Amino acid sequence: MQRQFGAIPYVIREEEVLVLMITSNTQERWIFPKGSAEGNETPAAAAAREGMEEAGVEGRMQEDIQFEVLSLKQVDGAATDLSVTYVPMLMETQHENWPERKKRRRHWNTLAEAYKIAGGPDITSALEKFEASVPKLYKLDSTT
Repeated sequence: MQRQFGAIPYVIREEEVLVLMITSNTQERWIFPKGSAEGNETPAAAAAREGMEEAGVEGRMQEDIQFEVLSLKQVDGAATDLSVTYVPMLMETQHENWPERKKRRRHWNTLAEAYKIAGGPDITSALEKFEASVPKLYKLDSTT
């Protein structure tokens, strides 16, 4: 099984949670930044790097809140099992220039909007698990 790590960039504005979604490489699906770890990266470090590379955002990784989503990935025309560990990222900086800005679009969404555009059952599952963690995220946000 292939393993990847992803970030779910979010902000809390006027008591509402917004999440940042990006387009896939083919621009056909709205997803969250994710990719493979490099070297001895922790899940949070890999997710943070992917957030910067693919979405142009940096922030505080909520390492105490991680969840796994299973899906399939197409590799050389064949489906392979994929496990993605997502870590919420409280966005602190959004860059106008980032490594993959010419490959991807990004869009901030309410959770209701995110469900409508989610690019597949894996992204819907990630949203459900993220939404379940929102009360804890509010507590973390209020203590910092």
